[in-house]
Amino acid sequence: MSHGSNSSLSGPALAEALASAPLRDAERGRQNLEHIAGRVPAGVLQTLVPLLADLPDPDAALNLFERLTASASPEIFRSFEHHPVLVHYALVVFGYSNFLGETLIQNPDLFHSFERESRLDRTHSREEYRESFARSRSRSFETDVALLLARFKRREYVRIMLRDVLGIATLADTAGEISALADVLIEEALREVEAALRNRYGTPQLRDSEGRQFNVPVAVLSLGKLGGNELNYSSDIDLLFLYGEGEDAATAAISIREYFIRLAQSVTDVLSRATPEGSVFRVDLRLRPQGGEGEPAVGLEHALDYYRHRAGDWELQAMLKLRHSAGDLGLARRFIRGVQPFIYGADASRLNFAAIETALAARDRIGAHRRLATARRASIDVKLDRGGIRDIEFLVQCLQRVYGGSERWLRSGGTMFSLQKLHDKEHLSGRDFQELSTAYEFLRKLEHRLQLRQGQQTHKLPQAGPERAVIARAMRTRAGDPGPERIGELVRQRMAAVAEIYNRIIHHQQLQQQRAAPEFRLESAELGREQTERQMLQRLAADAPEVHRIVRGDLDPLARRNLLRFLSAAFTSSERYAAVARVPLALENALELFRVSDYLTDLLIRHPEEVASLRRFSASSLGEGQRLFESDGDEPRGGTDPVFRYLGSASAPYNERLSLLRRHYRHRVFVSGANDIMAGRNVFQSLAETTSAADEAIAAALAIAGQGDGFAVLALGRLGTNEFDLLSDADLLFLRHESLEAAAAGKIAEQVMQILAAYTRDGTVFPVDARLRPRGAEGELVITPSYLEQYFRQEAQAWEALTYTKLRFAAGSGELAERAFRCARGLFARFAADPAFASAVREMRAKLEKSEPGPMNLKTGPGGIFDIDFLACYLAVRSGSPLRANIRQRLNALREQGALGAAECGLLEDAAEFLRSLEHVIRLVTGRARKTLPVGEHARRATEELAARVLRREFPGGLEAELARTLEATRDLYSRILV
Repeated sequence: MSHGSNSSLSGPALAEALASAPLRDAERGRQNLEHIAGRVPAGVLQTLVPLLADLPDPDAALNLFERLTASASPEIFRSFEHHPVLVHYALVVFGYSNFLGETLIQNPDLFHSFERESRLDRTHSREEYRESFARSRSRSFETDVALLLARFKRREYVRIMLRDVLGIATLADTAGEISALADVLIEEALREVEAALRNRYGTPQLRDSEGRQFNVPVAVLSLGKLGGNELNYSSDIDLLFLYGEGEDAATAAISIREYFIRLAQSVTDVLSRATPEGSVFRVDLRLRPQGGEGEPAVGLEHALDYYRHRAGDWELQAMLKLRHSAGDLGLARRFIRGVQPFIYGADASRLNFAAIETALAARDRIGAHRRLATARRASIDVKLDRGGIRDIEFLVQCLQRVYGGSERWLRSGGTMFSLQKLHDKEHLSGRDFQELSTAYEFLRKLEHRLQLRQGQQTHKLPQAGPERAVIARAMRTRAGDPGPERIGELVRQRMAAVAEIYNRIIHHQQLQQQRAAPEFRLESAELGREQTERQMLQRLAADAPEVHRIVRGDLDPLARRNLLRFLSAAFTSSERYAAVARVPLALENALELFRVSDYLTDLLIRHPEEVASLRRFSASSLGEGQRLFESDGDEPRGGTDPVFRYLGSASAPYNERLSLLRRHYRHRVFVSGANDIMAGRNVFQSLAETTSAADEAIAAALAIAGQGDGFAVLALGRLGTNEFDLLSDADLLFLRHESLEAAAAGKIAEQVMQILAAYTRDGTVFPVDARLRPRGAEGELVITPSYLEQYFRQEAQAWEALTYTKLRFAAGSGELAERAFRCARGLFARFAADPAFASAVREMRAKLEKSEPGPMNLKTGPGGIFDIDFLACYLAVRSGSPLRANIRQRLNALREQGALGAAECGLLEDAAEFLRSLEHVIRLVTGRARKTLPVGEHARRATEELAARVLRREFPGGLEAELARTLEATRDLYSRILV
């Protein structure tokens, strides 16, 4: 039936109205709009057409709106006419979510509730959902509680998603509402099942020691995203069923254990059973004691005993988000209080988070494989891929476990809230907090948009085509539509930033270690309290006039801001305050670090006592490129660092030696970085110094592990070429003599990796990567030279020939290392004689280039450092005489051998020095291992300034132009040589 004349919107006028909407099927859209025009009042159509252009999927919106108008009552049309905002709400639901669009078509009465609730501006609480469900159930004749719950959930999801996509609710509001709704649905399912079981078996009762009977409580606890009040639109819910324990009552029809097992199974069935409205939730019980082998419901004492004695570290980590969802609150609280000491116990600061990560990742990926077995692996998984949502959540949990034992305030379940708390307590820098929180909100929003499409539990960005375009429009911000090409780049950028922070914090970050300084004491009331600038200045004027003079001086704005951040950190303890107040000259020297380097600034803020390292600097006594200062006699002077040497033979307790190892390596890195900022040293001098520190740390770790005879550690990658940098991973190869048992050698290697890479209160030394060994992660961790020889002769591929040109002895048995070098020479001879070697190298290089596309990528892009490295390695294999030296030295050796002409060598040498310098400077300035120039104005300016100082030259056309010229020249030469 027609409700108005809309002939003016037919023909050309209709086509013009549709032209602005990004329709995939314009003809189908025109037909849908004609049908709609024949049914609705003219005012409704005039409201509808302009809104199409702003929808992620206008095709779906028109399809669903046409279906709505085909079945809607005249009352709905009148509501549309009197309340045009309802048309907008309908189109938003239809344009963002097919599955909720179906819900709205089947439940048009929802429009009336939107009228009453005005602009959807209220966040619903658990109590409001409970009351709303009671009203809904009282009006229904349906007896299947699973169907009632699923229908109620979908109806409420329509309101929640409108608040979400219209920008009325924050991410925290949206996830909190979904979680509160889930609690009520679980509560109602539990209530229904309890009533049925009581009717059948009576009320479950236990007897106490005096023979008195009492009712048995039951609680449903949530973990995972529900436990953190951060549930998605299509999340599994992780549940734990708990009941009180005691002696069964004599009159009980069945045992208490059997009663609650049946209860857990029935509640799970109600929540997960398929209905015409779908299931309520997918329920996951694998986080219960003993996982899939355990009983679905467990008694309180049994559960506490399990987590006290038998639970793995990953199971305890999962308990971080434990909270009450339904049932007896008192029982839930007793369990949560009882399990806390096991989660945050004394050993939590020394956990092997890499092992926990592996276990949790395996659990996540098993679930992902079950749900997405047919998904193409090339798509980006915003949850599970490196730098995704799971990494952020895991990082937060690691920091909570390290610090939560002594700082109870950090024990919160939600990731966003916990990020803020960790930042407030200075366990995350401002920059890292900003990157992580921004990335988490972005990735969770994207996850929500993906799941809203069809109501499926997906985390993968569509690879291309219409679906990618729809998601890109759904992620539109005030800055505009990112577009289907740009959305992938944005996701990769966010995840790369998270991955860098994740690696640095889990594997690199050096945490607070105070040194005694009895000369100064702060009053206890001042300790741990944030100091205002005025309070700090007053205290410094009294205690340290020279420091006060520096602070009051004419400073660069950024240097002043970072200086005040540093002083705020120093005021958190007497020892830190003393370390700063007694070395004013060192503090004055630190101003240049505060002005230029985020990396060294953040390190000083975390460890203010490190500023004392700068006290011996004297500009007048400094020659160009010279070392700026010595460091308390503990720097290496022509031999082994005495501190690292001491660690191998000291009788001090194991944990003390590990703590000293981490602190001293941090100190060496800080000293080296400060030298670079103040003296502008040649980059290869700096990288050699960092490599030396890494070598000596590895030797110390091997000594601490009790190396025994017949064991060697060899370096590969940047460590192998003496170019180990800030924030680098150490690529290691472990060798054993045939007489040393494989199991014993494996324990030594694992302990070395644990000593160097495990995350503790004292931080880490650096990450260790052993995947360059034969057969990678599937191969034996420790191999013999004879096995290496056989592998090189029969299985090794072309890329491994390039990789092993960088093999260098690091620690242990020199005789084993020599045997490995002889094996490598056989590998080089094999590929030097292979006519297909050059084409294999070109193919490998092209794959790496495509993996990180971008014309100005100074590492993997065209003309980047990989071009130079591949050329040097290729020519080294051809010559059969690789050098364990940096890229500049390798190029000159190839020139001397006649493998490179003088002009070619000069061009590549200049390019290598420029790119390595730029790479190193970017890490110093930003604290990140970036592969492109920084975007921010200050970081870009500081990078150019420091690069000019290090390279002893200016860039007349600007640093970016110099980079572009270098990349172009390098790629041209690469293409001419590797033909």
